[in-house]
Amino acid sequence: MNINDLRKKAAELESELNEVRDHIARATHDPDAATAELKKNRTYAFSAQADPVEETVAGCADSLTRYGFCVIDHVIPPEETKSIRDEILAADEKIRTNREAVQKLSDENGLEGGALLAAATSQGAELRPARRAGYPPKLPNDIIWMPEYARHLANPVVTSIARRVLDDHLRIAQLHTRIIAAQSEDGTPGGFGAPKYRGDAQTREWHTDWPHDLSAYGRDDPYANAGCIRQPFPDLTMCLVMIWYLTDVDENSGGTWVVPGSHRDPRNPRGPQDNMLVTAPIPGDMQVSAPAGSVYIQDSRSWHASAMHNTSGGARVAAVNRWCPWWVAVDDFSPGDKFNPSQVCRTLSKKEFNELPAELQPFMRHVCVDERDTLQQPVLDRANAAARRTILGFEKLEERAEGLVDANAHVRVPLDRP
Repeated sequence: MNINDLRKKAAELESELNEVRDHIARATHDPDAATAELKKNRTYAFSAQADPVEETVAGCADSLTRYGFCVIDHVIPPEETKSIRDEILAADEKIRTNREAVQKLSDENGLEGGALLAAATSQGAELRPARRAGYPPKLPNDIIWMPEYARHLANPVVTSIARRVLDDHLRIAQLHTRIIAAQSEDGTPGGFGAPKYRGDAQTREWHTDWPHDLSAYGRDDPYANAGCIRQPFPDLTMCLVMIWYLTDVDENSGGTWVVPGSHRDPRNPRGPQDNMLVTAPIPGDMQVSAPAGSVYIQDSRSWHASAMHNTSGGARVAAVNRWCPWWVAVDDFSPGDKFNPSQVCRTLSKKEFNELPAELQPFMRHVCVDERDTLQQPVLDRANAAARRTILGFEKLEERAEGLVDANAHVRVPLDRP
């Protein structure tokens, strides 16, 4: 049997093993019952005002490991939620209007690159040069429309959780509004997505988020595809998606759908070989509940969906951002994605960057055209400690080379790790 036959056989056995695991899970586990308990007790939720803060950070990190998500209640104080909600609603309209103006310039005049940037600037439309040479200009980072919200974005509880789960140097790779419509006066159902699909509480659109979004925004278009980790995903958190709710959310008002524990499942709702329907419920799925001003955080591998029904009588208002460690390539691909619909690393001018709160700037430096992004201090401290360990080795070598034979005798590396 040659190597290709062996690989084929291994794939068949892996598929058979997954089927057996499914049968065992169906026979021994009731996901709906487990989720009902989770929903009832909200054991995934923690307080931003807890003292000590470390308890919230540890609890959220544990919830992210166990369930794939957590909620921090009242990160934004109740007295500020209304003004920031109004700001995000206004920003959503400005973003749409600006995008349409730039799109019209491009479509009607055939402009692109520097010519499009110059025309947009002359006509009062907002467009920014890309950081990478040869890439088309981008729409501006949405944070420029939300200065009040920007004051909370680097909340120390939020950033502490992100650092604990991801790494010491973080980047906000994507940021945008996410409004789930209320029912219209003409009878159009409330919910997210195309109106013809809205209104049914049983409808979903399951997916995972970049860099675990299998469609990678651009499908098979090399000029629009932003890239994606291939299946099976490594058992490693590479991105935290944060949804900042500015309205109360629950089962009737746009709470995010999620399948607890799905972040560590090798399958994916969009997986070509995984036999799932992205628009149908999944046993054990649930909608998150949270008061206005709270932040929902999820591992980007988690199977989730925006609610396609909203019967609350009001729009669900939220801002979404995706936090990545410095080593994830957040802006290398989709070179022809003129209007960057995925919002990956939309840029800032030097003036806009300088106007950000000082505590937010380190997480946004990589999107400022005129800023040099450097590794943040905790990463440099780690590197310096590692260098000192190397120096120590050579110092010991110079002291007594003949005595180092057994210096690492206490180190044991098992060949068969569980």
